[in-house]
Amino acid sequence: MNDQAAQRIFIWADRAFWLIWLGFPVLIWLLVMQVLDSRARLAALAPEQAACLAGLPQVVNFSATGQLVFWSAFGIEMAIYAALLAMAHWVIHCCAGGRVFVLPMIGMLRRIGIVIAVYPLISLLLLNLSMAAYVATGDMVVFIPDFALDLPVLGVGLLLMVMAAAMRMAARLHQDAELTI
Repeated sequence: MNDQAAQRIFIWADRAFWLIWLGFPVLIWLLVMQVLDSRARLAALAPEQAACLAGLPQVVNFSATGQLVFWSAFGIEMAIYAALLAMAHWVIHCCAGGRVFVLPMIGMLRRIGIVIAVYPLISLLLLNLSMAAYVATGDMVVFIPDFALDLPVLGVGLLLMVMAAAMRMAARLHQDAELTI
């Protein structure tokens, strides 16, 4: 594949990313509606399934404080996803403009890697703090801490950071080689 064909792919990806931005609020709305419609979905299940799931905590039945905790954690996670989308779109936009191995783009890849690597820790912390808050408000009966760290996501973040460091080194070596000629 030649450089122009590859750049055309990035141009199309840059344009298609606007569809992702348009779909992101729709995704958030669908997630919110799924949480709010949990009673109706529970009622539509077979009786034995509904009886089994009825014992699980439902966000719509939480106290005002419990709902505030849930929706705050939800908002934080959606903000992280939006930040990742914005950074990824910026990288694709740079590549579409032909600025592939420039140091700011490589720095953005590193930042994406950092956010992805830190996200499992943030998510786990939010989950445990939320569960503790639900127990404190009486919305849940027992607090069982979760220690399941999402290692594949952490690994992808670390891989992106290492690749960005290697790309930064390659870009600097290329600049040094151009200066010596």
